[in-house]
Amino acid sequence: MWGMRWAVALVLATAATAPANLTLRSEQPLPITFNQGVARVSDGWILSGTNSPFPNTDVLVRTDEQLVPRITKTSAIPQAWRDKGYVHIGDIDVVGDVVYAPFEQPNYDLGHQATARYDAKTLAFIDAVELPQHENSFVAVDATTMTAWSQDHFDGDTLFRYDIKAGWKPLPPLQMSETLHHTQGAAVVPGGIWISTSDPANDIWFVDTTTGRVVRAGSHAHAGEGEGIDAARGTLDALENDASMATTWFEHFDLPKISVPAPAAGPAATAAGAASVKAGGRGSTAATGWYGGVAAGIALAALGLGYALLLRRRRSDRAAAEREQPVGR
Repeated sequence: MWGMRWAVALVLATAATAPANLTLRSEQPLPITFNQGVARVSDGWILSGTNSPFPNTDVLVRTDEQLVPRITKTSAIPQAWRDKGYVHIGDIDVVGDVVYAPFEQPNYDLGHQATARYDAKTLAFIDAVELPQHENSFVAVDATTMTAWSQDHFDGDTLFRYDIKAGWKPLPPLQMSETLHHTQGAAVVPGGIWISTSDPANDIWFVDTTTGRVVRAGSHAHAGEGEGIDAARGTLDALENDASMATTWFEHFDLPKISVPAPAAGPAATAAGAASVKAGGRGSTAATGWYGGVAAGIALAALGLGYALLLRRRRSDRAAAEREQPVGR
């Protein structure tokens, strides 16, 4: 039985369920031009922006560590895609040498948006694909599974996901435990996804990608509009447009330790309490990569060991009982 208890203790770890508090480490003011998305690269950052409703303000920029622009691509949406109505670039992501950028057209009733790829070194456009969703404020990519995450609506309780290697094949959506409002940016980390919003409190959320449970981590540092977010370097790095719309704040938070409440269903959930996660770095989400598979494999192995020990104990007891019985009876 020790093996079974060990498995339960390992997989169903308990922790407090209070929301984390974000601690601002530092921040820098940026031009409002770079007001939508952020992604970490080896020697700096790639930022995206769109100043709606002004036309042709979509931009990508690659900066150094000091946020000095090195490559700037204005009117970043190619004319062929602009002719289809796409005028907005949201929160981006970078995997390897590829930038993933969400294109959005304003007629949400059409039920399609697009996501593009750019060369991360030169910011040259590679290609784009139309996807069956109504809005497209962000794309976040799991570097291990090459699963792209997005959201169908600005306000919603599901996360969309696509298998990039299978030609952006739609995968089953992840049902979240509550509705998030005004979602603006996202970053995939082991075990889940950080979500930045411009809801009334400019909240930042963590979503467990195994259970769909949602935990509020805190809020942006200013009374403005939350935008893109990244967690690739072990901190939470987020954009927030100042209320004056004259500046975009680039905020750097200490990465909080998140306690994700277990689903409130059945004795197992009660015993589990909450799973504790300190989520930084890129990929893999527990629902789609090795993270969840390893945990499940360890649990199954431990349960199997406990079951084998139990059978061995019963066989030993049965043999002892047979030896004690009188001969011929």
